[in-house]
Amino acid sequence: MIELILAVVAIVLSLLLAGISYIAYRKSHLRPALYLLIAFLLFAFKKTIDALSLGRWIDRDVGLITASLEVVVLLLLLVSFWKR
Repeated sequence: MIELILAVVAIVLSLLLAGISYIAYRKSHLRPALYLLIAFLLFAFKKTIDALSLGRWIDRDVGLITASLEVVVLLLLLVSFWKR
């Protein structure tokens, strides 16, 4: 039960941060803000998949997808913070 509550909080927080990133991108048109927006949306998608416990039905395939999403999120965060 606690895991579900924490997952919902993480989803809401990531969607809130995605909204803030969208506002920042709309005002500044900076590419790092767009990368952050995509990263937070992917993180919310990943946490939704984890929260729905789809891993119990097809554990191997969903585990591979969520692990791949984690790597993509981390790469997008790295790219958005990279100094030019």
